[in-house]
Amino acid sequence: LLYLQLELDAQRILMTDETKTLPYRVKDFIDAATLKNDMSYSVSDLSSAMMQQGSLMVHYGVLLSKASRQVDDLKLLLETTEAVVYRAIRDAAIKAGNKLTEAQIEKEIALSTNVLSIKRALTEARQIESLAKTSVEALRHKKDMLVSQGLIAREEIRGDVSINRRNAADEERQALEDRVLRKMQRD
Repeated sequence: LLYLQLELDAQRILMTDETKTLPYRVKDFIDAATLKNDMSYSVSDLSSAMMQQGSLMVHYGVLLSKASRQVDDLKLLLETTEAVVYRAIRDAAIKAGNKLTEAQIEKEIALSTNVLSIKRALTEARQIESLAKTSVEALRHKKDMLVSQGLIAREEIRGDVSINRRNAADEERQALEDRVLRKMQRD
């Protein structure tokens, strides 16, 4: 079914005016401003950042999957379009009584506006896929930073607790010394 759809798409592309651009639009799944916002977090609010991290990984993982599918779909469309263009070039040469070598046909295919348009779209789709991969990798680094910040915060809390215990013990010892001194002064 997908092959038939690609075949129909390729034939529709061949039927369009050669000066028109490819009807296939590459979808940009990653918005740079949103990604930048999703990557930022405040050290003072680590809990919220940690709670959002999982859903962000899922969200950008899904976007990566969609970007990869877009690349695969364009690869299939390119193959189908090349086959349709090949057939059209060969049939036109036979009708005109010309004999073309495979190398000549391949050059004609490479020069086809439709094939070039799909190749440009495929390049753009690969760039979007690369950005999606980078986004997922950046979220992994963010997770590592959150874990590190969490450990630092935990150590700071332990240090504060330890200092508070030490201060409380010092105050208790000082209070005991004061009582003993007062008692000795009375006696």
